[in-house]
Amino acid sequence: MKAVALASAAAARRHTYSAKMSSASLDGNEVTKGMRKIQSMLRKFVEEETEFTPRKDGKKVAVHIRCFIVQVGQIDTLKEEFTCDAVVEAFWEEPQLNGATAEDIHWDDQWDPRIVFFNAVSVDRLEKQRVFFKGSSGQPWVRLTMHMKGTFKVAMQLFNFPFDHQELKIELMSDWSDKHMILCPYLDEKDAISTSTFTGGDEWYLHAHMMTCQGKTETEITGPDTIFPTYDVIINVTRRWTYYFWNIFVIMFLILLLTFSSFALDTGALESRLDVTLTLLLTSVAFKLVLAQRLPTISYLTLLDIYILAVLTVQGLIVILHTTMSVITNKNVASLFNIVSSVVLGVMVVLCHVALVIYIATVKRHPGEQSTA
Repeated sequence: MKAVALASAAAARRHTYSAKMSSASLDGNEVTKGMRKIQSMLRKFVEEETEFTPRKDGKKVAVHIRCFIVQVGQIDTLKEEFTCDAVVEAFWEEPQLNGATAEDIHWDDQWDPRIVFFNAVSVDRLEKQRVFFKGSSGQPWVRLTMHMKGTFKVAMQLFNFPFDHQELKIELMSDWSDKHMILCPYLDEKDAISTSTFTGGDEWYLHAHMMTCQGKTETEITGPDTIFPTYDVIINVTRRWTYYFWNIFVIMFLILLLTFSSFALDTGALESRLDVTLTLLLTSVAFKLVLAQRLPTISYLTLLDIYILAVLTVQGLIVILHTTMSVITNKNVASLFNIVSSVVLGVMVVLCHVALVIYIATVKRHPGEQSTA
């Protein structure tokens, strides 16, 4: 009887297990069917989605760009960003509106150039307005006005800092490929910029002229099959260098001159010489650390970095000369070595400063030519 009961229990467990497996298999099939249905629906949505109305005639559209810079705000060197308030106008010929009136046009149903501000970090304001008008040839044209205020990212070239010239770019790009449209300048009216509203005048000089550049996206980013037209509006600014000259260059030069005063001490007073030199050396290091907080992390040295490092190198050479001089036991030889080394090092410092002045004058004469090597 006991054996029969055990057999019945085992059979019941097998039946229960089989039922669970069958239920699990059924649930798995249902989940698979549900996933396939969702994938099919998503694929259908993607294929049928049309966010913008395509061009009805299928022709390539030339969109002409004009820009008016209302205000250039603060330029942040550390973050490599600048704020700007700009009005961008886009003009293109629209033959589909031939014979239409302004009351008949529904802009949501019309073709859109799909222009975006590619390098905008944040957008504080963006207003769009479309206007229909007749061109000089009698053909209908559309003007899209975009009033945009925001923060833009820019790659600054800081090799000549603080005597650098920067090109602040507003990068426009269309979501249509270059097979459907191009971006080009509007020749009937010039681009304009307001220099009186510039808020960063204490640190920068804003030039009254602007430049534009039309191009395409790089194939490494978007792929060879999809290339988008781009249009750059370039604002030119030059840094006001007087603050850095008086507060860093002049002070570092005075520290370097004070370091040479250690040669006037007795040749046998090594401790006194090293005390003066090392104290001034640490002061130069402190200046270098303060300067690093005012610049972004870049892979090359700026002109100011090179100058400070050159001062540190000269101070290090003076420490080596003082240490070498302490080994010389003959006072006459030590005195001669002291004079010769100070004169040679002093001449080298003067020549380096002359070369620096010539280079700065060249940079100021040709502000657009900068190197990052």
